[in-house]
Amino acid sequence: MKKAAIISIGTEIMNGKIDDTNSTFISRWLSAFGIIVELRLNVGDYIEDIINALKITQKSDIVILTGGLGPTEDDCTRGAFAKFLNKELVFQENEWQWIMKFFINRTKKVPESNKKQAMLISGGEFIQNELGTASGIFYKDNKTIYVLLPGPPNENQKIIKDSLSIKFIENGLVEGDIYTKIIRLYGVGESEIADLFENFDTSCNMGYYFNQTGWIELHISKYGFNKNENIKEVEKSFKIIKKILNQNNIFYTENKDISLLLLNLLNKKNLKIAFAESITGGNLSGEFIKNTGASNVFLGGIIAYSNQLKKDLLNVSDATLIKYGAVSEQTVKEMVIGLKKHINAADICVSISGIAGPTGASKDKPIGLVYFGFMLADKLFIRKEIFLGSRIRIINKCINYVFIEIMRLAHSNC
Repeated sequence: MKKAAIISIGTEIMNGKIDDTNSTFISRWLSAFGIIVELRLNVGDYIEDIINALKITQKSDIVILTGGLGPTEDDCTRGAFAKFLNKELVFQENEWQWIMKFFINRTKKVPESNKKQAMLISGGEFIQNELGTASGIFYKDNKTIYVLLPGPPNENQKIIKDSLSIKFIENGLVEGDIYTKIIRLYGVGESEIADLFENFDTSCNMGYYFNQTGWIELHISKYGFNKNENIKEVEKSFKIIKKILNQNNIFYTENKDISLLLLNLLNKKNLKIAFAESITGGNLSGEFIKNTGASNVFLGGIIAYSNQLKKDLLNVSDATLIKYGAVSEQTVKEMVIGLKKHINAADICVSISGIAGPTGASKDKPIGLVYFGFMLADKLFIRKEIFLGSRIRIINKCINYVFIEIMRLAHSNC
């Protein structure tokens, strides 16, 4: 099996201003090809630091560098790589024409500084970047394959998925076959999953990873030279895994956005939906309507962030707000009833109010306290949860919770 090293470049990473999500994605991608990641390094945007990192990785079969391919002065990855190999950087007119076209198509002035991105190390080849001006670079010497990738995750991942997989196959880096199944687990932490599967006996490789948008990805993979046998072993393990998850009341889905799965369910059942949002500030509606065809089921929403709007738009009473507060069972009940009066055609109405933090908590109402109101036809359901995490994480958990609960309620009550 081939061995790989990953060098993630960026002073922002070293300063802790951004997370190194690229290395995590690349590690998973390499593992899916049966390639062992033996080393991961982070360095700043300095030529000597990048060269030193490259020296450390010289025994690896594959070295992937990510970041530092932009047009600015501190983007020095290609220069450092050329210096490390004692090679020249050569201007590529075809690449420059492509970069200029990228700007012209967006009616933007072409910066002269972007010429830097048309420089290619002698003997290398560009890997086209459809989402930006920093193309990747593929270089093969006698014993090592080097890949340079842009830093922005959306550009980085698209190049990997669309082009790098093909390059690896063409260069004989993939031997055998791997089959992977991915599911998403909601409302559970990594430590709980680790405990749950601590003694799980399987011939497959299992990994679980927290996604910043609020779920755990569970990967079940089997690497070998018999494709059908790999599939058989993964599906065999997956069947047992599902049983364990069901026994522990852990909600899981296939590896698709839960908002899309909910949309498909509501479409199938011919149900219409509406939201009354406070804590999520419109993000709940935004997450749902990002899916094509959302207009088939989504009638609209009311963002009542302030108490005044809760009163004016959703008919929440002064007495309720004074006695119980905006974050309470009584308030979300009146919110969802008020929403139903405004959007009577909705089969499902949802209200949500909570404390995302980092301020606004009290002795009786901690950060992360959230109340939900659900109306399905004439049935009313109130839910209360306390979520942990940062402000953004709490909001994401609220959104996921709403989608999960609607799916559960729609299955059992409609």
